Amino acid sequence: MTTETVSERLRELAEHHGMDESAVIQQAVEAGVETLYRDMIVSRYLDDEITREEAIEYLGVELVKEVEAAREAVEEDVKWGLQA
Repeated sequence: MTTETVSERLRELAEHHGMDESAVIQQAVEAGVETLYRDMIVSRYLDDEITREEAIEYLGVELVKEVEAAREAVEEDVKWGLQA
C-alpha cells in the first residue's frame, strides 16, 4: 500500500494532466461537491422529501431506476431476514 500524501498526489495529477495544481484542486472540489449534491438528492428522494419527477430532473432516469432497484433489494433482504 502506498503512503503518498495528498500533496504528492496533487503534484502527480497536475504533472500528468499538464495543469496547474490550483486547477486540479478546483476540479477536485467541483467533483466532490457534485458527488455530495447527488447523494443529498438521493437521500431526499428516499426520504420522500422530493418527488420521483424531481429526482429524475436532478439525477436522470437511469440513476433513479438504480436507486429504486437498490431500495427494493434492501427491502426484500430485510423482509427475508425478519422471516428467518
